[in-house]
Amino acid sequence: MKQNQSTEVKAAERNYRMDNLKCLLIFAVVFGHMLELFMGKNDSFKVIYLVIYSFHMPLFAFISGVFARFSPEKIRNHLIYPYVVFQILYLLFANSVLEKEAEVQFTTPYWLLWYLFASIAWNLLLPLVQGSGFTWKKKAAVLSAAFLAGILIGFDNKAGYYLSFSRIVEFFPYFLLGVYYREWSDRKKAAEQPVRQYVRQPDRLAGAEGDAGPGGVFLEERIRKAAARALLAVCLGALLCALICVIAENVDEIKYAWLYGSVSYETGHYSWRFRLLSIGAALLWLVFFLTAIPMRKLPLLSHIGANTMPVYLLHGFLIKLMSKTRLFNEIENDLFTGLLISAFLVVFLSWRPLVRLLSPLMRWEGSLLQVRKDVGGNSGKSAFRGIVEEIFHSRSERRNGMKRGTVGRKMNLR
Repeated sequence: MKQNQSTEVKAAERNYRMDNLKCLLIFAVVFGHMLELFMGKNDSFKVIYLVIYSFHMPLFAFISGVFARFSPEKIRNHLIYPYVVFQILYLLFANSVLEKEAEVQFTTPYWLLWYLFASIAWNLLLPLVQGSGFTWKKKAAVLSAAFLAGILIGFDNKAGYYLSFSRIVEFFPYFLLGVYYREWSDRKKAAEQPVRQYVRQPDRLAGAEGDAGPGGVFLEERIRKAAARALLAVCLGALLCALICVIAENVDEIKYAWLYGSVSYETGHYSWRFRLLSIGAALLWLVFFLTAIPMRKLPLLSHIGANTMPVYLLHGFLIKLMSKTRLFNEIENDLFTGLLISAFLVVFLSWRPLVRLLSPLMRWEGSLLQVRKDVGGNSGKSAFRGIVEEIFHSRSERRNGMKRGTVGRKMNLR
């Protein structure tokens, strides 16, 4: 009983809007890397690639900020540990499988691991940018300074891939925006909570005769807000369509590296004005997705969004392997097949048994033996056996749930 109650509380506390958005973004990451390696010659694919890179990294930084809490233990166990593990694994993979000379080091993150390295830096900076003494005016000033630093860092030719310094500075404002957004959202929920509890009382749902009552007023307010959100989403969607058209018209002039956040203006031959425009585009995408993404739990999508870490860390091996073996040269101009492969990788790598099996590589829980106990049930069982039992246990629970639902429907019919 207590376990069911705790499960319900956790489900109520989950931010399904962010889970759904993370699902969309992790698919964009995988598909973007697929386009980068296999389908970069076609102009239409270039447009899609540039559109993806106009929002997916800034928005992921924003979501990281939404969920960020300063915790040295969490930074060590969930960020530093997987960075060290996968930096070693990717460098060994590059040497042995890709046949590229890659020295084992930890100061220049390998390919996609820059984001994990940047997340470490951003989380370490949290005590400096939040606290009881930070008024909203001070937060606005700090956020403005962060965006200004993100623009100015492009003038420094030395800030590049080393320590991911350029990307840490450029994408930090979005992370900070996520932190402040969460604080604003929490305050808003706290202010609305007494009203919600008042309205939910049975004797408050309707007022006197001819009076809608607080419940009716609250419902009307929700309808008005939903209509306003829908109208805003349509307007923002129209602006984004115009943005995509602009990208399509200038696809030959826009270089991919301009959106990577790791190339200076002089090296990449572009202006600070482009970075300013890219900030505006990213913020436009952000407001659109926050307006349009559903807040409720969505089948499969919310689950994927809650398990993006293994997809992010593991898909790089498979993408690089595809590039090395040249197995997909025949689909170089097949967008649909690329979409299917990307979707399969996202679903497979977020599969719960696989996530449990590989969790010792992605977070440190005190010891690998303890993780093995958690997965296998006791130290004598293998992790694989524990995973198999988990699969059959979940299937039996679903069957029992279906049986209970059938019995319940029969009783209702009676």
